[in-house]
Amino acid sequence: MQNYYRILGVSSTAPAAELERAYRALHARLSKRAARDPALNERLTEAYGGLQILLDPRRRWAYDQLLAQQPAPPLSGSRALMHRYAPVARWLNLALLAFCALLALDVALPLRELPGELVLRRKLVSVSVSAANPQVAYDIRTPLTKFRLSSSIAPRAREGQFLTVWRTPLLGVVRRVSSPSSAEGGAPFEPYGTGVYGGALAALPVALLLTAALGAWPGRTAEVRVNTAVVGSLLWLLTVVVMWLF
Repeated sequence: MQNYYRILGVSSTAPAAELERAYRALHARLSKRAARDPALNERLTEAYGGLQILLDPRRRWAYDQLLAQQPAPPLSGSRALMHRYAPVARWLNLALLAFCALLALDVALPLRELPGELVLRRKLVSVSVSAANPQVAYDIRTPLTKFRLSSSIAPRAREGQFLTVWRTPLLGVVRRVSSPSSAEGGAPFEPYGTGVYGGALAALPVALLLTAALGAWPGRTAEVRVNTAVVGSLLWLLTVVVMWLF
């Protein structure tokens, strides 16, 4: 059974005026070539016959009932896989949105202050992006926290010193540090790098949020759901790696 809506290139809810415009556009595009091509001429004939049916309300209703009873065309291999995994992809996108909400809540809530954190270890690490510009920093470990300081600030946190550390309440990301006993004074300073909580890398969770929201939004196609789930998973992995490194 021919699908006249598909032949005319309109939706099944298209009004009469849209049907007529679609047929006129199709006729204008194919009429010259249809005179020399029997296949195109047959297509125009089918389109005209379909238009007559769809313009008559009673015949259109009967046609719609018959069309609804037709079995759906079989999906190709890739499309079948997309439809199979689309529900899982939507739940994955929802989980990624929940992760973004956790990050947002972690940033919005007041920082937790940890006074009297003893510096247990200070380890020199390389943070260079190229051999031509060597740079170093220090990994600092206290009983409850771990963070990194640039080489210019690291003298404020020597082994055996007591620090005041402010970290996020949910994920425990160190945002500020103070060394009251240092010669430079007790003014708070930031650790090396801000991770996904500031700077250019903050674009990672924003991109993750937009991607996951697109995939979880109702009415999306199976392809959109699966593709956004894949891209969102990669963005989530990058976000976690950045949070672990910084």
